[in-house]
Amino acid sequence: MLGDVGLSGDIERILRPLEGHFGVYARNLGTDEVVEVNAGEILVTESAAKTFVLLHYDRVVASGTCDPSERVVVPDDFRFGGTGVIRYLSGGLTLSREDLAWLMTIVSDNVATTLLLLEIGGPEAVNETAADLGLTTARLATFAEMWDGAPFGRSTARDLAEAYAHVEGASKQKLFYQQDRIGLPRRLAHDPYASDTRDTMPVRAYTKSGVGPTTFVDSGLFETDTARWVVAAMASGLPLRTSKAGDPVPAAFGEIGWTLFSNWDR
Repeated sequence: MLGDVGLSGDIERILRPLEGHFGVYARNLGTDEVVEVNAGEILVTESAAKTFVLLHYDRVVASGTCDPSERVVVPDDFRFGGTGVIRYLSGGLTLSREDLAWLMTIVSDNVATTLLLLEIGGPEAVNETAADLGLTTARLATFAEMWDGAPFGRSTARDLAEAYAHVEGASKQKLFYQQDRIGLPRRLAHDPYASDTRDTMPVRAYTKSGVGPTTFVDSGLFETDTARWVVAAMASGLPLRTSKAGDPVPAAFGEIGWTLFSNWDR
């Protein structure tokens, strides 16, 4: 970790009491001020890597090589475990590619993610887009690697955060509605349903999180009326599964989110 200097030191002090291994990176998009704690170490991303899938999906839709309205049949044998809702629904379901992108993002649906990947060239194509964007450590496992038990994705905190500097348009809207808010946005005045009631929130959060047996990851783009920043906070080697709002790591990530907001919303 870094020394106790400036905002990076503040973040390090938040993390110091916790068990586990951490990487944090944030960049103020207006001033280019950077916060780093182990930001260059490659760690497991869990479902936060679905943002890399969104970036590639945006690219192929924009190029005209992928029709988002094209419908996809959900095979009856696509009932594997993990997050999401499709595996509980009746057989014979058909969804558009755009439906799959929404479900992958807002409820982190693993069936939707797999089907969308199959439609847009697979993990290898996503990795090519990430590399083209300069996210050199951002990588999804291939389907064969996942089958053998490899983590869904890996990245440094730096590259995971910087992915959000490229998020725009429809994918930005999807991330706004992402339903897991127990980490970085937990203390901020953000409501994912505010746009439905035409309310303007002081903070707009476009985030994607990920949880595993010993991991917790949160990442996103944050905007106020005066500032914009990207951030990723990654934890691995945790002694217990962390998935509840009151757990120490989500609480600490909430403090990180609040600290960045308090310093950068000026």
